[in-house]
Amino acid sequence: MDRLRINRHSAVAGTAIWILWQFLAGPSTPAVLMALSPLVLVPLLLGPLLDAAPGSLDDSKLLRGLSFAQLPCALPLTFATSLSPGGLAMLAALPWAAWTAVAAVEGTRRVVARLRAHGPRDLLLGRGAGELAIAGGLGFPIVGSLWLIAHTLGLQPLGFSKLIVILTAAHFHHAGFTLPIMAGYLVRTEPESRVWRVTAAALVLAVPLVAIGITASPLLEVASSWLTAGCGLAVGVGMLRRARELPTLPAMLSALAGASLFAAMTFAGSYAVSEFLGTPVPDIRTMVEVHGAVNALGFGLLGAWSWKLTGLGQPAPEAEDTDAD
Repeated sequence: MDRLRINRHSAVAGTAIWILWQFLAGPSTPAVLMALSPLVLVPLLLGPLLDAAPGSLDDSKLLRGLSFAQLPCALPLTFATSLSPGGLAMLAALPWAAWTAVAAVEGTRRVVARLRAHGPRDLLLGRGAGELAIAGGLGFPIVGSLWLIAHTLGLQPLGFSKLIVILTAAHFHHAGFTLPIMAGYLVRTEPESRVWRVTAAALVLAVPLVAIGITASPLLEVASSWLTAGCGLAVGVGMLRRARELPTLPAMLSALAGASLFAAMTFAGSYAVSEFLGTPVPDIRTMVEVHGAVNALGFGLLGAWSWKLTGLGQPAPEAEDTDAD
């Protein structure tokens, strides 16, 4: 199908651009991790949704439009994160902000369609929890794009440091996109598993709570960080479990992604506690280089390729999906 071919080419082109940009511009580690998601992870993880059965929740013109627009909108981010703060850098970030806004509309459409078909209980306790997580993954990056715009303008909302501003942008593109999307995919592969359904629903709550906790309450920050870490560990188990049923290459990628997520989430949970106690170990920059790199490259990149290579089962057409969980 044309849309799948374009999506595959976008992922390869985005990867090449991401690597070349690092050699030419020498961006900071937070900028590198931030750009990885729009340029590489987004097309990889949108791929399984584009192989849509007619009449399914994924059979969306808006979703196909997002796939076509992804690379043109993500490409200017290499300038937005490399230029000095100012109007030009902000203008380079606007196309991606527009893309994330449309993605949020698509996420909202999916939630509304599921609610109309099955009611709120399905979204929280039934198979719809997986679709809620996928919708959350489509919606959360708009928050990250707004923080990225603040970064390009040199703004420091609520008095946060410049490093925290760009890390917040990255948070909503990794913990806010990659993790919920893969949690939703796990529900699709094992829709009867209560563990995956609870994990998917909890992640939609945990991701924004981490940001709120950082802003308003150290105790909430620790609690939400541990909730996110717990959900992440569950997703890691899921990636390891599915590796048993996959061909060799995607199985290796899935297993390595699961193991990487174990390491990243354990590190994040322990850091949250030590920061709350007033003695953060290690310092924030080491945290970015270790936790951020393992999470983005180990879990995100390898996990996204494992799903891209294998795909996933499509939800039944809304008229026929009568799940009564």
